[in-house]
Amino acid sequence: MKSNIIDSWKKNASEWIKVIQNQDIPSRKFTNKAIEETIIGIKGKNMVDIGCGEGWLVRKMGALGWQATGLDAIPDLVDEAKRKSKDSFYVFTYEDIISGKSIPNGPFDVATFNFCIYAKEGLQPLLKNTLAQLATKGTLVIQTLHPYFLMANALVYKSQWLQDSWKGLPGNFEDGHTWYARTMEDWIAEIQQLPNTDFEIKEVINDEGKPISLIIKIKKQ
Repeated sequence: MKSNIIDSWKKNASEWIKVIQNQDIPSRKFTNKAIEETIIGIKGKNMVDIGCGEGWLVRKMGALGWQATGLDAIPDLVDEAKRKSKDSFYVFTYEDIISGKSIPNGPFDVATFNFCIYAKEGLQPLLKNTLAQLATKGTLVIQTLHPYFLMANALVYKSQWLQDSWKGLPGNFEDGHTWYARTMEDWIAEIQQLPNTDFEIKEVINDEGKPISLIIKIKKQ
């Protein structure tokens, strides 16, 4: 993961924990439920949440009887996750996955990336190496901002680098990192490069009828 992303998250970890604990992001009412329901609908009982933050999704799935593991590159977030539950949490980076390092507690029936894919480069090896650590017929689940947000924010509809990852969020965030926003076409093009997989895409809609996220399910054949 790019150093400016890591540096920004390290600096803002405590603020992120506060915002998530206080449920201050209105769209999470829809997106949290959507990814929970997606995982529950997949056959299996062992999952890993990659980029788990303070661990809310791991705790949720653990409470539902899943063996749940959380990974994050930010030690303060992993420490907070460990304080809140007895589920398994590890400091583990995207670079660890790309290098082929084994994720603890695998193989997994489900691996999730929930709003934590920010870079343009390295997506293919990240996803391929994650798929390699799934069980037979395992499923990789990505949730990301719906590309519609580009137009909603008066931006040109094309894949592009954006400057401030914290823009528009409640809380006292600082030094936002850059992140790469993909169009629907470019997301599909990336997924289609993954060998021996099938995929499906769900659009998550809020109560105003506006798309707010995509959930991409990539299943090993």
